[in-house]
Amino acid sequence: MTTDEQIREDANEVLNAAVSYAKRMLRRYCEFAPFAYRMNLDGDTQLEVIAQHDMPPEPAMLLGLLYEQLAERARKGLLIAAAAASNVTMAKPSAEGFTDAVMVEIEHRSGYCVRAFVPYKITGGQFHKLFPRVVRFGELHTQEETPRLFGRRGNDADKT
Repeated sequence: MTTDEQIREDANEVLNAAVSYAKRMLRRYCEFAPFAYRMNLDGDTQLEVIAQHDMPPEPAMLLGLLYEQLAERARKGLLIAAAAASNVTMAKPSAEGFTDAVMVEIEHRSGYCVRAFVPYKITGGQFHKLFPRVVRFGELHTQEETPRLFGRRGNDADKT
């Protein structure tokens, strides 16, 4: 497998873990707070948990804490890749007409960095669980992003 193929495989693994977790939360609660997945050096993908007892009430603050923890792990050389997910409302509906989306920011230690939007719509879930809640996903869209976990800004990677 080439390096580019491995990077894509790593990125897809953390993306798929994040989207699967978001789908479970949407099915159960119709929403989710920001969360992240990390790929450790052994290739194991794990949910990143906040290591403090008082969770911030503001989603942006929670996402900031997740990024701080992931950046610390990246500085220590403990990560291959990471994906941070948020529940967002898109300014323009998707091709399917969905306005809600799972936004996943994916970063690889190689410098690969993208933001993916996975539009979704929730149906069902009425009448005390008689009808199961269904989450339908639309077409995934990506855009390139600037890395922020792996020290690519201002040659931070060269500093010790």
